[in-house]
Formats: sequence, C-alpha cells, structure tokens
Amino acid sequence: MRSKITLFLSSAVLVSGLSLPAFADKGHGMFERSDTDGDGFISKVEFDAGRDGMFARLDANKDGVVTQEEMQAAREAWRTKMGKPANDNQDQAQADPAKKKHGGFMKRLDTNQDGQITAEEFKAGGEQMFAKLDANADGKIAKEEIPQRRKHKQPADQPAGQSGEQPAQ
Repeated sequence: MRSKITLFLSSAVLVSGLSLPAFADKGHGMFERSDTDGDGFISKVEFDAGRDGMFARLDANKDGVVTQEEMQAAREAWRTKMGKPANDNQDQAQADPAKKKHGGFMKRLDTNQDGQITAEEFKAGGEQMFAKLDANADGKIAKEEIPQRRKHKQPADQPAGQSGEQPAQ
C-alpha cells in the first residue's frame, strides 16, 4: 500500500508537490489542484498533464532524464517549501552507506537500470499508477479511490507519548 502511494506521488506527484501520501487527506489542496476542470475527478488528461509537468520540473538540467541527484534536490526543495527540517540523509550516508538515499522511486521507475529515469519510463510508471488508482476503471480518479494515509495507532495498554520512540521530526 505504501509503495502504491509513494509511486503515485512520485510518478504522479505528479500533480503538484513532491509527496503524495497526503494527496487525499490533508493534501494541501493537491487533489483540487490536479482536478483542473473542477469536476471532482482527476481525468486521464489531467493526470497526464500533471505527470508531464512533474517530469519537466524534476529534470532540472533539461537533458531529458531525471537522476538521483535531481530527485534529491527536488525533495530538499519541497521540504524547504513545506517548512520541514533539512533531511539528514547526508549524515546517515556517512554513518551507514545502506541508508544513503531514497532510492525506491528510482529503482521502480528506472526499468533499464541505467541510473536515470527517461520521460518514457516516467510515463510508464504513471500509466501503471493511474490504472491502479482508477479502481472502477471509469477513466478517472475520484478522491475516494486514493488510498488514505495510515495513522499509527497507539497500543491500548500504552499511554500516548510513551512509545519509547523518538518523536517524528
């Protein structure tokens, strides 16, 4: 479920930000911005336009491919825009190279595994995601068809704030 949301947001993120788990619930108006004709649905045409616009924004040097560096720069720019703290992946990478970067998006869309995502690969990922999200196959995505972000529930026997884990930052 999480990978579906991530791929949609990433390949589709399409639509206007760089993170989609919040697309439907508290999506900062993302669904509404994507629904450019205001009919309450994201049509295939609207989805494709958003996807193409996202690829153009991600391809910072306009060479026709998106690299991991461009993805990371876009992620950091989004975090800054949203007022989130700087990502500490650089520090993590030095401590543990296995935690170096968010590579899942790149790995899923980079079908020829050359380390970059072409417009065709990006489009193919978007096509798959649209098909998955269009649960009733009517050619459009209703807000209800988008998976909602899951909230972690506190165990009944443990008071709130006593999970033993650090608070999210």
